[in-house]
Amino acid sequence: MAAHSPFSAILAEEAGFDGLWASGFELSALYGLPDMSLISMTQHLDMLRAIAGRTRLPIVADIDTGYGNAINVIHAITEYERAGASAVVIEDKTFPKVTSLVADGRQDLLRIEEFQGKIEAAITARSDPDFLIIARTEALIASVGEAEALHRAHAYAEAGADMILIHSKRTTPCEIESFSRAWTGSVPLVIVPNAP
Repeated sequence: MAAHSPFSAILAEEAGFDGLWASGFELSALYGLPDMSLISMTQHLDMLRAIAGRTRLPIVADIDTGYGNAINVIHAITEYERAGASAVVIEDKTFPKVTSLVADGRQDLLRIEEFQGKIEAAITARSDPDFLIIARTEALIASVGEAEALHRAHAYAEAGADMILIHSKRTTPCEIESFSRAWTGSVPLVIVPNAP
């Protein structure tokens, strides 16, 4: 369950959820801002620490594009691990990013090799091997097709990602179902809700 505050985390735990998503989208909304890389890593970390202090549930931190290049990712992984996250999700868009589901938004993807470098940096930076690095491909969001999404997902798994997150802006699950049937990678897929 997505959480953006200690109170929402407590409610999620009381409701029986078994994990939390420290959402960049929700934290941006809490501040009355669009989800466009306006919330800083410090702001997100402060909220994550507050959430971790009030729950026993594992927390997946949504760190957007990793706050910059591979060097920024190394710093982010160290800080998020220290703050109490159990995993991070990093997406393959350029920084600053535009939220995935905005109509006619700029959805520029990084070069595959550059994003692989971010994943490799994250793997190297973590101190706990159980801390998960989840690579999120926005290829379907950027409307470049399933073949490109699969190509990117395989490349990210080869770079060491523990899981692949796939996302679609379609209002039906058909695009995600098709991708899932075609996925032959060795790491699990993570699926988030589609556009309403």
